[in-house]
Amino acid sequence: MHVSLTVNGHPHAADVEPRTLLVDLLRDELGLTGTKVGCDTGQCGACVVMMDGQSIKSCCKLAVQAQDSDITTVEGLAHNGKLGTLQEGFWECHGTQCGFCTPGMLMSVTDLLQNDASPDEEAIRRQLEGNLCRCTGYQNVVKAVQYAVKKNNSPVKIIVDTPGKLFYENQVKCLLAGDADRLVDENYLPDATVQSFDWKVTGHEALRAHFRNYMRWVHIEEVLSTDNFTETDNTISFEATVRTNRGVGRVYDVFTLRNGKVAFHFTGTK
Repeated sequence: MHVSLTVNGHPHAADVEPRTLLVDLLRDELGLTGTKVGCDTGQCGACVVMMDGQSIKSCCKLAVQAQDSDITTVEGLAHNGKLGTLQEGFWECHGTQCGFCTPGMLMSVTDLLQNDASPDEEAIRRQLEGNLCRCTGYQNVVKAVQYAVKKNNSPVKIIVDTPGKLFYENQVKCLLAGDADRLVDENYLPDATVQSFDWKVTGHEALRAHFRNYMRWVHIEEVLSTDNFTETDNTISFEATVRTNRGVGRVYDVFTLRNGKVAFHFTGTK
């Protein structure tokens, strides 16, 4: 029988026997071996994938039942070679041991988070009831999900756990609110300088006027990601992908601090 479906954003077609399971199509025909075969009875959850926006156990679904469906496997969670937030959480919080059950857990929790952006621990554990793991007591798995929840809900899309990150988060909150005066008064010294390649502004009054004018033209809607964040006692630097009313852009910023506020700020775009 002929089957056509979309997997991880790419169209695929295959001729299969009527009894072929979806998990076997994914693994044997398409080479997506992240999806595991564990129990073959729908109990262990190692084979979980997303089908048309819902998590399903692919060992309990015939390949022909996926005709014209949109499938996401664990291979589809990374973007441009960068781990998704959940995958990062499992890495950072040691949420995996042998790793056999991890793909199914990731897909089950992906389903949870697309319907509940801030699940509590009970909701996370309830979602994982269909995923069996013989290595761990699930503690670190829950912590990994909580890590992802915290990062996803952060206005700067990082775990805010240092003074520099707290400073950066406050700056972004001011930008999102469109509050130029608060941005300057709470974050910049009276003699602070902000500079780019072709302009330079110094002092509170000039900075307030500069940011007011900027915010009249550019409305920051969301920080999509923060990368390469580094800090010392008196410096902060990072790159960020930002969505504004004018589209999505890449920015980078370097701050020199004095007494917890900005003395010098260089900003640029890519």
